[in-house]
Amino acid sequence: MLSLFRAFARQCPHSRACFPPVSRSLHSPLQNDQIHLSTILDELSEASASAASNPNAPWMQQGVRRRFDHKLFIRPHYFSHDHRFKGPPPFSKRPLIGPGKKKAKRQDVFYRLGIDPLQEASNDVLMSSFVTEMGKIKHRAETGLTTKTQRRLGKAIRRAKMMGVIPVLSSARLPWN
Repeated sequence: MLSLFRAFARQCPHSRACFPPVSRSLHSPLQNDQIHLSTILDELSEASASAASNPNAPWMQQGVRRRFDHKLFIRPHYFSHDHRFKGPPPFSKRPLIGPGKKKAKRQDVFYRLGIDPLQEASNDVLMSSFVTEMGKIKHRAETGLTTKTQRRLGKAIRRAKMMGVIPVLSSARLPWN
């Protein structure tokens, strides 16, 4: 009924002259509030429909507006322009874990020669080449070994440190370094 009234009101610029005033005494205050609220909502929906059909609307140019969920805690930062209109941050690159399986099999000296790093735990020159100056085991991205060989090399280095073949807190001092 309200939409019919609104259609006639648009045709007649002087709506008070065309239609007699509606008395408010026919409805309770709660019904009056509901009617008033429904008219406001109808007007807003018409305005948003006309704005949505217009691609040059300013809020469409800025991007998608973020909506708030009624279940979430709202921080003051959520009301800032940056948070409301900017998209999520771009994904960061994955950290370098090491070479792929194919590339590692080509680079891995232990794999190509068929040597088990655990058998070479007493070789201080070989083990110290896979240890940093601070005595830490180099990661797979630096060594370029396969995953299996890297695990076995780590175990061999830990054994060599426990046996006293290489120092625990620093790399072995080799004569040519």
